[in-house]
Amino acid sequence: MDSVDDNRFSPKSFRLSILLILATFSTLVGCTDGPFFELKKLNPIIQNQWKEDRKRGDVFSQRVKEFGLVRSQFKKMSDADQAKWVSTISTVVKKETSTEIRREAVLALSEVIHRPDASATLVQLAQDKEEKVRLAVARSLRNHATSETTQTLFALASADDSPSVREAATESLGMHRSDEVKLFLTKQLNDRSPAMQYSASLALKDFTGKDFRGDVPLLKRYMEGETVEPPAASLAESLQSYVPFLR
Repeated sequence: MDSVDDNRFSPKSFRLSILLILATFSTLVGCTDGPFFELKKLNPIIQNQWKEDRKRGDVFSQRVKEFGLVRSQFKKMSDADQAKWVSTISTVVKKETSTEIRREAVLALSEVIHRPDASATLVQLAQDKEEKVRLAVARSLRNHATSETTQTLFALASADDSPSVREAATESLGMHRSDEVKLFLTKQLNDRSPAMQYSASLALKDFTGKDFRGDVPLLKRYMEGETVEPPAASLAESLQSYVPFLR
């Protein structure tokens, strides 16, 4: 994604940018009622501009930038503004045909995942037909543990068609601490896939606070109740912890 010029974030230019984004989203949604009624008169101009932009192929990159701008400002918005934007994005993704734009929507909503309306949309996007979108959802649900998000990660980790999505969802479950999660992750240590075993070990590092450094057999013994200690860090790992420029 291209970087955004700092000049765009002056008070005046930022307000203009937000107005343009709102106008664009109003066009996408096909409705200017509700919070966007003041932009109704801009629709013909925006629509004509979009027709010209489509001819030049500029629309996609601009929309990606717009989602990036919303994403960067989401946490700074008031609760009311967050609610408006979550509602708008949730409406847009229902009709959106671009995989990349739906992924950008996931990344934006993940900034306010603590909101029930945002997490509900992310849970719905966990059923997206494209792997890239589901992968983004699996990662975004990592730091928001509710009954619904945990069950969504269980579904992705156990039944998704994509190994990458299953592994990402398994890793995210490490931050969803419950007996059910503990049993699931311990079972995943016996998966036939070494990649899944490794993902489960990473999740259990978060879950237990102990780093077995990929030693799956030793981790299995620990999860079965044996009194075993994680292996000591190697010299390289120790240096990496103390020398920031090596990271």
